[in-house]
Amino acid sequence: MALLLTCAATALVALFAFRAHPFSAKTPTPLWSIDLAADKDFQKRLNFSEVLLSPPSLNFLSNSQLICDFYSGEMNGIYDSSSLPGYYVVEINLHSREIGRKLEFTVQENDFRTMAVADGGFLVLSHKDLQKFSGQFVPGASYATARVHGKEYFDRRFVDVAPGGQTALLYNHRLDDQQGSWTWLRTSDLTTIKSMQGPRTGLIRASDQAGIFYGTDDREMLLDGKTNVLCTRCDSHFLTNDLLFLAKEQSYAIQTVSGNEQGSGTLDIQAHNFARAAQATRFAYSTGHYVEHVFPIQTEFDSITCKIMVVDWKTNKPVAEIDINEPAGNPSAGLAQLALALSPDGQYLAVLLHQKVTLYRLPE
Repeated sequence: MALLLTCAATALVALFAFRAHPFSAKTPTPLWSIDLAADKDFQKRLNFSEVLLSPPSLNFLSNSQLICDFYSGEMNGIYDSSSLPGYYVVEINLHSREIGRKLEFTVQENDFRTMAVADGGFLVLSHKDLQKFSGQFVPGASYATARVHGKEYFDRRFVDVAPGGQTALLYNHRLDDQQGSWTWLRTSDLTTIKSMQGPRTGLIRASDQAGIFYGTDDREMLLDGKTNVLCTRCDSHFLTNDLLFLAKEQSYAIQTVSGNEQGSGTLDIQAHNFARAAQATRFAYSTGHYVEHVFPIQTEFDSITCKIMVVDWKTNKPVAEIDINEPAGNPSAGLAQLALALSPDGQYLAVLLHQKVTLYRLPE
């Protein structure tokens, strides 16, 4: 999720006082940056306020190949034919430092998603199906996921890839259904591993055997047809099939699926933009807040301060830290246009901020 340091007054009250991160971490080495606005379709995003734009995402397909997916225009739910943006996946070659191959999809909804998988390819959830592509952008297997169109009746769809990259979890439900459909698929050929009816939810996280789902306040896990609460008012991610990252407002825990805590730490304000390395024991997140000054009558926000942290989950020790400080701009947007990705070997971190992608080499 992007760093949406929310504009709601009740949430902003908590963002005023800076809380230093207790870790002492090295600053990674920046290798290069590219401006995605060099792509004509990404450039169209610059015509819109960032608060109206769905954030791009980054995925490493290999240690030398990065992809970025994005919408070219603002998000309004289901579009009419006169206002359709495009959805794109572009290749970023880490050696040539250039934008390479590119895919374009017809947009009808705002829930498209792109995810890297274990064999160096990627999956794209579009309006009609979940489709596999190779690292050379060659289309492969597909799994039909088309919405049911009607006056008020349509599917809600989510997809996520398990930490090992070999399994995808596809979830959907119709507005009138009492339960959702949970289907685990092999990412190599999109064949079904298992499928079941389960709780309705507004967001999912995947492992090979289980799925995390979001209720009103609780984060729960569906495993073997049974559910259990993981935490309340928190965010949650699988680090491995057996290990979880649970982030509350000012702290996080690394915990086994069975509930044993393996490590913990403090946060500034929450953890956003979670990313993990596919073949290494490293994960990354951002945490930050607004800096404000108070007049007699009103409060104004001068700037945003944020830290991007890379942590080794095996030791719970920091690997690297990047500080971001910039003018607040529209407080509703925050750092909404921020995305992170770790290379499979955990040696590189890609950071997208606004329209610029920077590649960093991480300390050993």
